Amino acid sequence: MIDREGFFMIRDMRARGMSIKQIAEAMDMDRKTVSKWIKSGELPQYKRKEPPKSKLEDHKKYVLSRMAEGCLNATVIFEEIVERGYSGQITILRDFMKPHRKTHSSNASIRYETPPGKQAQVDWGEFKVRLPDGRQKKLHAFVMLLGHSRYKYVEFTEDEKIETLLGCHERAFRFFGGITETILYDNMRTVVKHSHESGQNKWNDTFLRFAQFQGFNPIRCRPYNPRGKGKVENGVKYLRRNFWPRVTTVRSISELNEKVRDWLDTKCNVRVHKTTHEIPAEAFLRESLKPFREESFLNSHIASRKVMNDCMVQYETNLYSVPYQFVGKRIAIKDLKNGTLELYDEKGMYIDCHEKSTGRHQLRRKKKHFEGLVSRNHAVKAPTAPLMIPEASPKVYQRPLEIYDRLLAEVAE
Repeated sequence: MIDREGFFMIRDMRARGMSIKQIAEAMDMDRKTVSKWIKSGELPQYKRKEPPKSKLEDHKKYVLSRMAEGCLNATVIFEEIVERGYSGQITILRDFMKPHRKTHSSNASIRYETPPGKQAQVDWGEFKVRLPDGRQKKLHAFVMLLGHSRYKYVEFTEDEKIETLLGCHERAFRFFGGITETILYDNMRTVVKHSHESGQNKWNDTFLRFAQFQGFNPIRCRPYNPRGKGKVENGVKYLRRNFWPRVTTVRSISELNEKVRDWLDTKCNVRVHKTTHEIPAEAFLRESLKPFREESFLNSHIASRKVMNDCMVQYETNLYSVPYQFVGKRIAIKDLKNGTLELYDEKGMYIDCHEKSTGRHQLRRKKKHFEGLVSRNHAVKAPTAPLMIPEASPKVYQRPLEIYDRLLAEVAE
């Protein structure tokens, strides 16, 4: 193949009377090639070589479908397509996704870093799941993040009521193994009573007593300044973008909390944080947390129930088994509002727990609650041998004392 310049040179030399042999020697070409282009009246056409097939080509349709579903996190999609056979690098995926992303503008702000053990931040996030009948159910994600290390705790709940909020705090303290000096909140109604008030009057009374009980100082974000707790808000965004796209089906809130706990341990708290450039789990070792009070400040939601003869108790139309030893007694059911029910006896001692049913008129049984139970329906068998009574002691005959005195007098005579 020759270029266009060579084509015109051959034509020019031929027009000046040069032979094919002379042209071939001058162009350092084969005589057949020179003869071919002399006879040809068309310019040489170049065909571009097709670029090699991208390793992402077979996965582009899947990537676009996941982005259409709302998953814009390249790390999540990368992990998914690797399982589907993708062998390329994440940079190829990011380059492909970039023009399909929606651009977001943000206002500039100064980031404030807190020393170890100084501050935690709390926020709620709302998530929706689809029920089998097509309806959507709203779930609430409680997020507590340690400001210095970015170490995070997450728990999904049914609501954001004060009892639920305090229970989430207590379980977060157990997860961290301590508490920070201060905890930052926005103007959520269960925490802040009146956003325009100052001092103690601004706080919800129950929440303020809880903070004093546990020994931390609550701090409120300035109104209309949501960036004041940007660390935890970014944590909620990360939960929505990195964890939530991984959840395709879920059976219950309890199972969802198992999934998010695994995500915290294997993804969230062990990856390199983009802001601090540290692994939160390693930075967490520097957090100097204060001890917290193990006893519960407020029993979340307690219902008293009498255990029926079939070893069951009813709660919100559903039945749950109780150890048979409690038949006929009253027990307390503590609804943690995170997919778990705890059972306590009349003295407040822990008995067991159940995964809370999400439907109605369902039954949850634990085999161990019935072990050792003898049915009262069995007939009592009659004895097959006579009863042996021990032999009675010989009876002692008692006489009046004057008889012995008379006998002694007769002997003396």
